[in-house]
This record gives sequence, C-alpha cells and structure tokens, in this order.
Amino acid sequence: MKNNVSFNSTLTKFGMGLFETIKVTDYPLDLDLHMNRLFNSIKELNLSIENDKEFYKETILKYIKENNVKNKALRLTVFDEGYNISLRDITYNEDTYKKGFSLCISPIKRGDSIIYRHKTTNYFESMYSKHYATDRNFEDAIFLDSLSNILECSMSNIFFIKSNTIYTPKSSSPILNGIMKSNVKSICKNLDINLVECDINVSCIDEYDAVFVTNSLMGIMPVTNICDVNYDKNYDLIKKLQKNL
Repeated sequence: MKNNVSFNSTLTKFGMGLFETIKVTDYPLDLDLHMNRLFNSIKELNLSIENDKEFYKETILKYIKENNVKNKALRLTVFDEGYNISLRDITYNEDTYKKGFSLCISPIKRGDSIIYRHKTTNYFESMYSKHYATDRNFEDAIFLDSLSNILECSMSNIFFIKSNTIYTPKSSSPILNGIMKSNVKSICKNLDINLVECDINVSCIDEYDAVFVTNSLMGIMPVTNICDVNYDKNYDLIKKLQKNL
C-alpha cells in the first residue's frame, strides 16, 4: 500500500486515478458492487492498474479485520503507482436526517463527458461546487447540463417525488450512477413503486412534492429545499424507502 505519491505519478500531475468510498458497519456494505464499478471504470477508461478485483477485495477485508474498523468510511484509491486505503468518520446522525439537506444550484454547467460516469480522483468541479454551497449555508449543490436539466449533486444522486411516483435523471446522463441509486431502484422494483428516469428541468422543480438525495455513506437523505423552493422532508414514501434500505 502506498502512503506517498511521487510528483511523477499521473495521479499527481493529471488527477488520473479512481476511488471507491465504502461504508463499513461491522462489514463493508455492497463491497462487490463497489469492486464491480471500480473495475468497469478501469476497463472503460483503459487504465493500467496492476492488481485484480479479488486482490483489492481481499486487501480491504484484511485491512478491516486487522484494524478493527467499524462505523467508518473506507476509501480505496487506485492509480498508476499502486493503491491506498484511508478512513474517515461518518458524520451523518439522527439529527442530520431530521433536519434534511438544503440544496442550491452549482454555477458550473456540465457537458456530456464520459468521465462524469466514473468515480475519478479529479474532483475539482465537485469540491468547488460543494464549497460554493456550504459558503452559502446549503449542504450541497446541484449540477445542471447545458439545457438546464438536473444531473446530480456534487456528492450524491438526486430523486424527485410527485404523487408517489419517483423521478430521477436518466442513467445515460453524464452522472455517476451511484451504488445507493442502484439500491433505491431495486427497492422500488421490489415494492412496486413507480420510478421514472427522465429529464428534469430546473424550471420545473416547484412541481414536485418531495426530494431526496443518496450516496453510499448517508443512504437516503430528505431534502428540505432547493434554493427558495420548499419540499416535504417527512414525505411517507421517503420514510418507506429508508425503512427498506
């Protein structure tokens, strides 16, 4: 495992690398899904990574056992010189979910790059937008495309609810289709909840009853507002999804 990166690394010079953030309770949640996504990205982006999927899976499990890791966020980063595993606290608690998230619109509009469909270490746009949001007392910012259609937040996927139907941006959009997004889609299928992937223009956000965002660490987070448009953070369907997660 690498704890230092040289200035000759393509990670240092160009931000070329991939990472996965895995929630660890007593065990790593959705580990196989994370590994599958990682190696799908390695293949599609034609990256040269020296180890195979089973190596990283076994290494993560060994690291968790040897370091008695519980209730942490584990990050695996892979790049040209090797790999790194790091830990951080999971800051979401009961009060966070009761309060919900407040969102704004990122000043950055996205093009249709395939890179957005992968969890790369080049995270400048996301970090800029996240800081833009927190500087203005929002929890996160939403990216739009050139037509002002909603894509995703800087750290999460986004879902809208109207009359108990869930709407989310198309999987073919320039977004990272998250592990938790996949889990939500599976829950909806199992519970016979109607979920529609479609274009959602920012001009229409006041037409929806509720909104929530998802990622692997926070699961399902209700949204209180997008800019000055308010939503029902206690919407029954959100609670139903959370219960079945």
